[in-house]
Amino acid sequence: MTISVTGKKKQVKKSFEELLADLRVSNSEKVRYNAARVLGEMGDSKAVEPLIDVLKNDKNGSVRLYAARALGELGDCAATVHLIESLREDRNVDVRVRAARALGRLGGAIVVEPLVEALNDENPQVCITATDALIEIGDVATDALMESLDHTKVNVRCDATRALGEIGNKKAVDKVINMLGDEWVNVRIYAVTSLGKLGEQKAVPSLIEVMQKRDENELVRAGAAAALGVLRDQRALMPLRELIMEAEELGELEDTALKSFKKIMAANWQSIPGGKKPAMA
Repeated sequence: MTISVTGKKKQVKKSFEELLADLRVSNSEKVRYNAARVLGEMGDSKAVEPLIDVLKNDKNGSVRLYAARALGELGDCAATVHLIESLREDRNVDVRVRAARALGRLGGAIVVEPLVEALNDENPQVCITATDALIEIGDVATDALMESLDHTKVNVRCDATRALGEIGNKKAVDKVINMLGDEWVNVRIYAVTSLGKLGEQKAVPSLIEVMQKRDENELVRAGAAAALGVLRDQRALMPLRELIMEAEELGELEDTALKSFKKIMAANWQSIPGGKKPAMA
């Protein structure tokens, strides 16, 4: 099999074996990282071991980056342990980012702990990528993420709260409800959003309480109102109506509350005495 490698001046077709040779022995970092990139695109599992060797030993960060990316694309679990080592130990931020992304694609329980550890990485992009990887892995990451809600670092609590909402495992509801009392506003914003995504009606009273708190941050209150609209529980109708009616003019909070009120009415009008299906704006 051959594949085209495009340069500025010409297009060169290289075989799998030629690309492996470039990866292993070329003195040019550009040639090596292009070889790693293309080998990942070719999908041949025979490239896994050479790419692992490059990931562990190449002195150039760009080459290691493309090796990590290629190993994620190839999807061979033989690379998992080595990608974990790169995520934990590589000094290059971009390599750690690519290793996290690759581990998300590979999945499995073994990758959860190192990815949760990476939520505490000194670089925000690594933290974000590790969070997205945990979301991609799904339910198997739920327990570890729930434990991370108690972390001392606010960014870890934010990322874990967001991830739990995206994963959608309802076993996390009680822990996420507790995050409504976090001292940091960003955590509370993620908490109200995640409670809407988790879709568990037991969160309704807590969301109503947050929405009604006059000393709470406006974005948190609006997020709670939006989450109530997602949950579509009749218990929220009166609190939403009161919030809207008390306002002298409709701001973002009241506008969100009005939209949620309409959503709940539309979902429940048949069971409300004297109710009629409202026109949705």
